[in-house]
Amino acid sequence: MQQLQELARTGPPWAAQRAEMALAIMSQYEGGGLELAEYQELMRDLVRSDLLNQQADDQDLKNLLVSCVMIGARLA
Repeated sequence: MQQLQELARTGPPWAAQRAEMALAIMSQYEGGGLELAEYQELMRDLVRSDLLNQQADDQDLKNLLVSCVMIGARLA
């Protein structure tokens, strides 16, 4: 979660936007607003899109974002 917060603050726009979305989804899940399956699907969608592949200009940063999201969603 710490790395997602850092990405949201300092990452390039494509990474910051997805990190913010991941944090919002995590917060909603932790608050009881989502079932585990819904939560995991939303998190997968953040990093599965073709748009991410087009926008990501730093492969290492993309891998970090994907790892953080997958770990946060308990999918790793």
